[in-house]
Amino acid sequence: MELLRCFTPEQPVLGNKDLSLRLGLPAATVSRLTYTLMCMGYLATTEHYGKYQLGAAVLSLGHPLLAQFTALRRQAQPLMMALAESTGATVALGIRDRLTVIYIEAVRAWNKRVYPIEVGTSHSLAGTAIGRAIVLSCRAAQREALLNQLQVKAPQEWLKYGPQLLDNIQQYGRYGSCVSLGEVYPDVQAVAVPLGRINRGEPAAINCSFQGREINETWLREKIAPQLQALVRQLT
Repeated sequence: MELLRCFTPEQPVLGNKDLSLRLGLPAATVSRLTYTLMCMGYLATTEHYGKYQLGAAVLSLGHPLLAQFTALRRQAQPLMMALAESTGATVALGIRDRLTVIYIEAVRAWNKRVYPIEVGTSHSLAGTAIGRAIVLSCRAAQREALLNQLQVKAPQEWLKYGPQLLDNIQQYGRYGSCVSLGEVYPDVQAVAVPLGRINRGEPAAINCSFQGREINETWLREKIAPQLQALVRQLT
């Protein structure tokens, strides 16, 4: 499973040597794993000799998970689209995947988005507004454990985004929202609101992100966040 996670949109094609370096496993072990995964349909060969890409069978793993959120996604989608059209934002609904956020629904009012925000894409937990809101959707003990994991398992992520994450947690009682102000991408700003625990007890959150306009925290907090909060009330 860790081998399959090595493949990303930025690096969709990898060879055994690449995988061996990423996983810290002997080349012979990786070769056996890739052969087995290829036979099962989870990896496919490419036109480049000795290189692999994800196979179609990987989709079969994600579909049952998304199906568990079907009711929520159907309820949220028209509300999210209305908000996207009225604000010009991309509106996304996300849950936690270890130390990242994974989107289970996303809509946008325009098609010129440069950065990938689609169902199934993952982003920084500590660096994004939606990730910070997901942390706040966790119970206190789980939140403390998650912050500790970030510091130990993702020290560079924590060094880069930890102070802003802690500031958002501290300021949540005042604003009822979290923000990210050009921290992951310099021309993207976002505001997010915790959704609480959904379906299987998954901590979730919903956000509005904007690309290519002047960074404005006051506008996000005072104009956009109340609309997100109203949307969350309709969902919960």
